[in-house]
Amino acid sequence: MDNTKQDFEKRKKEIESYFNFLLIFDDDKTKIRYIKDGILVNEKINPVFQITLIANSFLILYNLIESTIRNSIIEIYEKIEADEITYETLSENLKKIWIKQKTDKLKENNFKQDTLRGYIAEIANDILNRETIRFDKDNLEFSGNLDARKIRDLADSIGFQKTVNGQNLVDIKNKRNRLAHGEHTFYDVGKDYTVNDVIEFKTETFNYLSDIITNIDHFISTQAYKIKN
Repeated sequence: MDNTKQDFEKRKKEIESYFNFLLIFDDDKTKIRYIKDGILVNEKINPVFQITLIANSFLILYNLIESTIRNSIIEIYEKIEADEITYETLSENLKKIWIKQKTDKLKENNFKQDTLRGYIAEIANDILNRETIRFDKDNLEFSGNLDARKIRDLADSIGFQKTVNGQNLVDIKNKRNRLAHGEHTFYDVGKDYTVNDVIEFKTETFNYLSDIITNIDHFISTQAYKIKN
């Protein structure tokens, strides 16, 4: 989990810098000083600009959530491959995920019989010849859809320990999606929140993801991806 931990800490520092910047702009005494036409101008911060910065924090926090979960799951898959785990020794949960990944390409009425036979033969060959299991790291199925409930579902399907709390992750996800899909303006999203509100979201997100990383690290270190004897 070293790569995930390092990336997480790096992103946290970037986010802390952004929120420190937000706090400066949250002070009524803060002004922008610049020179225009040779004249020094002191200007108060436009409230709309501050609201835009608040809204942008949802994008930043969601980016941290998705990158951390993605990196953590990929580390599980890479450890399975590095340990040369076969289907026979893979946990029941991960067997289901691997089979699903292998069959996802088969869409109803969208394949020829020869193609179907080829996929079945490939799966059978991997199992019978005890080939090392390799997961599709691009097939994670949660882009833009991660909140605490979805992460609990991932914990159940993979087998790592769930984490409590994280109630605000659904708000972060929803606000991010409305911005990303152009459903709402930055002003519409940010106007109902203060800087202190989004700081609370940040703190909860940091703590929640730290717990997730700990749980997945334990999952990997105890080789819980292997079938129980």
